[in-house]
Amino acid sequence: MKSIFSLLISSAIIFSMVSCGSNTDNSTANENQVTDSVATPQKPSSVRVMMMGDIMMGSQCPWDNRYMTADDGKSLFDSVKPIIAQGDFIVGNLEGVLLDRTPQSQKMKNTFSAVNFMMPQRYAQYLVDAGFTAMAITNNHANDFHGMGVDSTIATLKRVKMPYSGVKREAGYTIIEKDGLKYALCAFSTSPGAYHLDDLASADSVVRAADKVADIVVVSFHGGCEGLGARNVPKRREIFNNGLSRGDVYKFARMCVDAGGDVIFGHSPHVVRAMEIYKDRIIAYSLGNFCTPKGMNNAIPFGYAPLLDVTVDNKGVFQKGKIHSFVQRQGKGPILDPKHGAAHDIDRLSKIDFPDTRLNISPTGEISKK
Repeated sequence: MKSIFSLLISSAIIFSMVSCGSNTDNSTANENQVTDSVATPQKPSSVRVMMMGDIMMGSQCPWDNRYMTADDGKSLFDSVKPIIAQGDFIVGNLEGVLLDRTPQSQKMKNTFSAVNFMMPQRYAQYLVDAGFTAMAITNNHANDFHGMGVDSTIATLKRVKMPYSGVKREAGYTIIEKDGLKYALCAFSTSPGAYHLDDLASADSVVRAADKVADIVVVSFHGGCEGLGARNVPKRREIFNNGLSRGDVYKFARMCVDAGGDVIFGHSPHVVRAMEIYKDRIIAYSLGNFCTPKGMNNAIPFGYAPLLDVTVDNKGVFQKGKIHSFVQRQGKGPILDPKHGAAHDIDRLSKIDFPDTRLNISPTGEISKK
């Protein structure tokens, strides 16, 4: 009897254990079903893409610190942050390198360039704190301090988790995912080590590849000649006074749209240029300088510092926009311009260079399609 009783007890225990294991498995399966059934967040119907031109926050070169700001750059973006906070994708052109001054770096100055821009590495955090989503890092000052400067810039941006684009030894675009949308940033220039404006076939391939994986493709280009004589878009290849090509920005920008680019913006001339609508996409041929407190000419019109705020649908089609007109101050960050000088200048130039474009710019900078 004892053996029969023991057998019955053992069978009951085994049955109980099996039953418990089965319940656990079912619970896990149900949890997985709930997880799988959670709806994927819907993509927003429209987003705001914000762009700025050249950003050089202060340079330790020359070594006497004449190009450094009084408060170590801490307040440079104070007037800009409230607007940036409203954007979905915010990008600017980092004009120069992020590199700390050391005996070794002081020996690496780019003697080809008359001016070399060396921003302290700690300044990268200012970009994060201001609210930038990504930075374009290819321009005619990207190679100041040669490979050391490039390597330091990349390492510094990675350390503060700031995405970037523009180095040919890496992929031609970077992907940033936010609120269910994928943005691609492709950055081009005419400098060594860059995806070059004159290499249209390569640029076409980069933009098309980005378009295959991203919902919205933003293209940044550093091209065109510099100065007061370069305020118009010549619709031909531009040669700067050092004999180097600065690209045919008109041909390049339209090619980028044809390849799948949605928002195209330029910089390099240090002054603003015209805008146009091409195939329902906006092209800004130069946003000039945005934050260059020292080391550059900030007198008007060089001091016009537009923040281009564009609303596009989730396919990249232009809906509306606004030119937030800032103006630069020597040794300080940009502030809003109550006279809307940047918007007026861009409107005037757009009417001259693209009289047939379907673009309206109001006196206060609102942009709409005709």
